[in-house]
Amino acid sequence: MVRKVVLLGLDGAVPTLVEEYAKQGLLPNLRGLMEAGYYTRALSSFPGVTPINWGCISTGAYPGTHGVVDFEIHEPGEPLDAKHSGFSSQALKAETIWESLSRQGYRTATVNFPGAWPPRDGVTKTIAGEGSPSSHSRFEIRASSCFATANRQWALRDADLLRMPRDVIHLCPEWDADGIGPHIAVDLEPSADGGQVRIRSIDHVVTPFDYVCEVNRFSPWFYGQFVVQGRVREGTFRILLSHIELTNEEPEVILYVSQIMPTDEISRPDDLGAKVVEHVGPMIENSGARGYERGWVSERVFLEEGIYKGQWLVRAARYLLEHDDADAVFVKWHFLDHLAHEFWGQIDAMSPWYELGRSTHFEAIFQEAYRAADAMVGKLLEALAPEDILVVVSDHGQLPHLKAMSINNLLWNTGLIRLKSQDPMVVDWDRTRAYAGPCLGHVHINLKGRDPQGIVNPEDYSMVQSEIIHALTNWTDPDTGVRPVQFAVPIEEGHVFGQWGPRAGDVLYFMEAGYTGDINWFPLTSDGTVLLPMSRDLIATADYGEGKFIASKFQSAHGCGLPTRRLGRGTEEAILFVRASEFDTSPLSNRTGVRLVDVAPTIAALLGKIPPNRSEGCPLFRRDTPAAFGVAYTGSRGEGS
Repeated sequence: MVRKVVLLGLDGAVPTLVEEYAKQGLLPNLRGLMEAGYYTRALSSFPGVTPINWGCISTGAYPGTHGVVDFEIHEPGEPLDAKHSGFSSQALKAETIWESLSRQGYRTATVNFPGAWPPRDGVTKTIAGEGSPSSHSRFEIRASSCFATANRQWALRDADLLRMPRDVIHLCPEWDADGIGPHIAVDLEPSADGGQVRIRSIDHVVTPFDYVCEVNRFSPWFYGQFVVQGRVREGTFRILLSHIELTNEEPEVILYVSQIMPTDEISRPDDLGAKVVEHVGPMIENSGARGYERGWVSERVFLEEGIYKGQWLVRAARYLLEHDDADAVFVKWHFLDHLAHEFWGQIDAMSPWYELGRSTHFEAIFQEAYRAADAMVGKLLEALAPEDILVVVSDHGQLPHLKAMSINNLLWNTGLIRLKSQDPMVVDWDRTRAYAGPCLGHVHINLKGRDPQGIVNPEDYSMVQSEIIHALTNWTDPDTGVRPVQFAVPIEEGHVFGQWGPRAGDVLYFMEAGYTGDINWFPLTSDGTVLLPMSRDLIATADYGEGKFIASKFQSAHGCGLPTRRLGRGTEEAILFVRASEFDTSPLSNRTGVRLVDVAPTIAALLGKIPPNRSEGCPLFRRDTPAAFGVAYTGSRGEGS
């Protein structure tokens, strides 16, 4: 009888909240694992962000070996501001635990796991997506959207027939000129409680529906056909009436349309996704704050979509276990990270967003989300036999976000970056000696012979490293005298922090707790401002990836400093639970210093298998058989990238 294993990833789950809520009796399944299984706080690898540390979890290797050294990746030989996704399997340079187990005869599967898409071994079954927090995806037919009279996106009168405009319907310009809907008839129907909206399909390509929307209640799922790049694709969506006001001369109505996801081409093999959707219901890939941030939906709907996604992931995992004969399933839910970034300030008295009168309301939202995570654990336990293994792990914790620092503005102020113009901001690479990025923790030197526009001579390399470190660590917060960059080191010392290889920066910098130094959150700006305190009045309207200031959209932060940091109600540490008969509550099982790179070799040891071939972690228990310890490492550091 094959011993099954399931790993449930809870992105951004914070140990302080898990422990507090478990003690209060809100998390019976996780509390049971604490009492009868194994629980510890675990340390992420620097920088403590999503793709890096799910890579550490899945490969058992440090970033320098598995190659994902930043949230996004800078490839050597490309311009210093070029970057690529850190979520693709093609970014990983080390074998994963599912690939290793598959190679040793296990039937493996992944669902929404970073580093799993596209599958590399041709054997592991894979269901979308990439496990990214992005509000868009490579799989979607259209991102979630909103149609409202209030902002004049379209005009509406009582009993008028409406066809949504084509430029709103279409995902992108390369769609076929005859792109399809959903085309919907919308009728206003006054009623005693303030009005209703009746929506009716008017296109033969959408499964016919006639539905009366109620405020903040999702419609059933609808099916439609959409032309994407000349091909007809079937997709699923649902609609929610966010707001209706009929007392004005011009009625105000807000209709929210969920992310439209296809029912095919979301898996390998191709037919697996359709089978899962048919069995467990339509999927959404993004359950983030896109709708809430734009004012389309309430925090209740934001929470409801996130919980739906988590429930769907568990149902999909159970389908793979119970109907597809999977032996090992790896699944990841991102919503707890979204929730913290959006609302952490409402529950942490240290935060500039904190309001005592509202904290109870938002505490209840956090409790409900963590209870949903606990329910996911319970559903997975139901599908596992007593001898099977369940691992529950997060990739990092959260800290309150107090102040944001622009590392590149500081480098510009000190002359290490030079500009051709400030409006627009254009870097003069022929005079720029250093540039931070792609995201956080790394500064790259513009080195002659290595970088395409390099100007720093190799003999001056160490001197420029020292100049960068001096600039970073000697700048002080003018309000407090604190140095936001706690320390910085040359990459030659990066092995201490799991960083090496050609993708890594030439200098690593570590932020003080509460300060962020994320380049995508606070890029080069024309005013050259280096530090901005977070506040309710500091509004950011841009989206991630636009190269504009967005730091004030995040009430929590992680990954900018050491993985041991604690502040306010938060900690950078991760959670790790294991339900397996080998674990008990002895001091050995609860040792300190557990790292996320220990997860993959622990799973391999529990199954009596060899860990991934570049694994550098250690199993978290002892067994007399040599197979329990597997192969710790087979290469030399630096080869992984």
